[in-house]
Amino acid sequence: MKVLGIIAEYNPFHNGHLYHLRESKKNTGADFVIAVMSGNFVQRGEPALINKWERAKVAVENGIDLVIELPVAFACNNSELFARGAVEILNGLGCVTHISFGSEEGTLDNLKMIARVLATENEVFKEVLKENLQTGSSFAKARERAVNSAAGMNFSGIIKGSNNILAIEYLKQLELTKSNMIPVTLKRKGPAYNDKEAFGDFASATLIRDILKTQGDACSYIPEVTLNSIKKQGALLYLEDFYQLIFGKLLQIPNNELKGMYSVSEGLENRIKNQLRRSDDIQKLIETVCSKRYTETRIKRVLIHSLLNLDKLKINEIINNKINYCRVLGFSGNGAKLLKRIKKDQLNDLQIITNINKEIDAQDKRWLLLNYDVLSSDLYNLVAKANIYENSDYVVKPYY
Repeated sequence: MKVLGIIAEYNPFHNGHLYHLRESKKNTGADFVIAVMSGNFVQRGEPALINKWERAKVAVENGIDLVIELPVAFACNNSELFARGAVEILNGLGCVTHISFGSEEGTLDNLKMIARVLATENEVFKEVLKENLQTGSSFAKARERAVNSAAGMNFSGIIKGSNNILAIEYLKQLELTKSNMIPVTLKRKGPAYNDKEAFGDFASATLIRDILKTQGDACSYIPEVTLNSIKKQGALLYLEDFYQLIFGKLLQIPNNELKGMYSVSEGLENRIKNQLRRSDDIQKLIETVCSKRYTETRIKRVLIHSLLNLDKLKINEIINNKINYCRVLGFSGNGAKLLKRIKKDQLNDLQIITNINKEIDAQDKRWLLLNYDVLSSDLYNLVAKANIYENSDYVVKPYY
């Protein structure tokens, strides 16, 4: 039995995702495909355009057999934690034989070399990283220089690629966990992650989100199933839609509490507080707080972490105790057969959750992680003007 694992956000599911899915299935000969997918908030510190249940439905109807939610504590976080949480889930299912991801590089050799450097973190790496951080470099730039020094090679061009960065992190986690999953990479087709120009029927998720935001026609770049879900949800959500919730939260919490949020360090809480009342909207706040050290993406994640109370103590407790689970958002008929086999043969090391009312309670240590997912759904539905009860994680069932 060959089971292919894919880590994705599908925000939204577009033609590039469909290409990756079909080519990955063909290249691996997979009998089943599992997607570990971000929930209602994504890695770049933004809400998903469409809620997680609809995105799971879209994924299943486009060929994914089983969709597992990547908990928001991992999903809306740096690339290392994003990859750690997702690979942990694929490992924990006990049946995944292959993992496929896109990359600008298109081959594994250099990506694996960089991943090994990051997994071992030798003394040269640590010293160069520390020196660069002390001189004011961003973490990404400091780490890039540390990798080059430790490897004795210039990998700068590779490390800059958005897909390469995640690919390296996936490979690093495979190395650290001694995973048996076989990595496969597919060269990204068409425009790069942040490109604002299309390439035939392929467009970046960034461009598609921008087109949809201005009520433009994106149907050339997305499958019909995605288009139908967009029409069904109606109002698509963007970070600025959370302006009142986020600003209200930031106005209430004192500096020392903001300092405790996971992505905050080295006085960032003071920069945010100083600019808060001077900013008319979220984008203005982000622009004024950004610096050489603090990237736009990091600031966005700080805002979401603050909104959800994702603080350092709780995140470290989740990491140190290896708290995770496999929460099902959707599955096909084929996926149902796979789930049955996993449970029958007791392949999984992580708990599989399909109904949080029956399978987990507030005394369970995993509730610490699950609580963030429940809260993120409630806040998402509040801003989306969706019925909070009917759309809550307690009520909605996995798509089948």
